[in-house]
Amino acid sequence: MEKQSYQYIENPLQVTRREFITIGGMVVAFLAIPTVWITLVTSSSSRYLQARTKGLYQDDTKAAVRVSHANKSVARYYKEFGGTPLGHISEELLHTKYINRTKVLS
Repeated sequence: MEKQSYQYIENPLQVTRREFITIGGMVVAFLAIPTVWITLVTSSSSRYLQARTKGLYQDDTKAAVRVSHANKSVARYYKEFGGTPLGHISEELLHTKYINRTKVLS
């Protein structure tokens, strides 16, 4: 029987735990960059919406007529043209569809 000599070949892809954690951290940081960009873009539009909403509420508190049924122009419209509130003509001409945007503002 012949004696065999074994030769140790080092695995080039073998990484230590410390190297693995370092590489993993770099990958996570690299993958997080688009998320940061998206967050910055959406937060700037959200800040705009919040400022606009705040301004509209301030204008509403300063207004002399704050509700539509107390507005003389609206009352005149119903008297001369629109018929009754929530009637077919007034529903088509005046009323819009509601879109819930509360999630955008938070």
